[in-house]
Amino acid sequence: MAAADNVDAPRGVLLMLTGGPGQPGVPLLPRVRNTLHPDVLREYRLVMFDQRGTGSSGINCPSLQAAVGGSDFLTAPPGVVEDCAQQVGSGLGYYGTPDTVEDIELLREHLGVDRLTLDGTSYGSFTAAQYGLKYPDRVASLVLDSVVPHKGIDPFGVDLMAATGGVLKAACRQDPACTTDPVADLAWLVQHGSVDGTSLMESLSISSLNTVNPSLRGIPATLHAARNGDDAGLKEFLQTVSSKGLGYDVLSAGLHLATLCSDLRIPWSGGAVSALETAVRRLDAQRLYPYDVRTARRQLIVDGCLRWPAARMSTYPATAELLPRTLILHGSNDLFCPVEWARWEQAHARSARLVVVPGSGHGVQRDQRGQDEVRAFLLG
Repeated sequence: MAAADNVDAPRGVLLMLTGGPGQPGVPLLPRVRNTLHPDVLREYRLVMFDQRGTGSSGINCPSLQAAVGGSDFLTAPPGVVEDCAQQVGSGLGYYGTPDTVEDIELLREHLGVDRLTLDGTSYGSFTAAQYGLKYPDRVASLVLDSVVPHKGIDPFGVDLMAATGGVLKAACRQDPACTTDPVADLAWLVQHGSVDGTSLMESLSISSLNTVNPSLRGIPATLHAARNGDDAGLKEFLQTVSSKGLGYDVLSAGLHLATLCSDLRIPWSGGAVSALETAVRRLDAQRLYPYDVRTARRQLIVDGCLRWPAARMSTYPATAELLPRTLILHGSNDLFCPVEWARWEQAHARSARLVVVPGSGHGVQRDQRGQDEVRAFLLG
């Protein structure tokens, strides 16, 4: 844990929750401090911690880490997932989000405060919401950035695939040099086997980070050139724009799978191939466009959880509505989390304000508009 020394901060503790799952908190403290206004740092005591299984002492499965890094999409070769699960051992069912929620409650007690203000980004927004659902009286307010909805997600990535076309078209409209149809180009490349769909989802999502290329500038031209036979730019894009090289202490691939396979209650966990085949047959190909069924089947969560042993499943609070005062931030160009997830979250919160920042990507608090919104909310 890392905590500021202003223990008597007038507005109490601000707990920042990181993403993944698999991303530690303490090493990101300098970056987080730079995104928060000095007035916020004065009024709140900033606290961060490494969620179980993350950081330098977290889960390290070298072969899995080398194969997928910090990816949400890429799949691992045969045997790699199984080796990681064996390494984690009998505790592999104890890395679910509800376990982290209880860790946060212990942290609150340790800090000696009645209530927390939680600010979570990406998967951290899911963790923050789950804590708010379980312990609403112990939450002062919530900031949910780049929302993962508290109902959970579809492991096939259908919502994200369905939203990709709108994001690419909007990005094209903002670029005077874009005169093509990037959605049709992407669909053609996937359908003709010119590119692996999961690899393309990986690189496009990384591009949408606010620290990379949230405007997606140049990507439509790259897709169009590849469709017309010049795939050099696409190959370079797939090779260089990826989270595959991340180390376990930056984002643990083993923790990533352990949490997701527990949280999502996937019926084919532990090798139930027939359950997976049934789910695949039920997919709506039109909803997947510009991707396809093969891309959906090859998602990391789908393939990884098929090979991950069935273990203790996460259980969640019965309530379905967030009660604390909530600010929801989302970027219109986010290709990790579709903006529809943020709208769903707002509709299932009693007191929530949604701010969608045009042209912003994943991690809105890295954007000046996002920083301004958080400052106004936390100090209001």
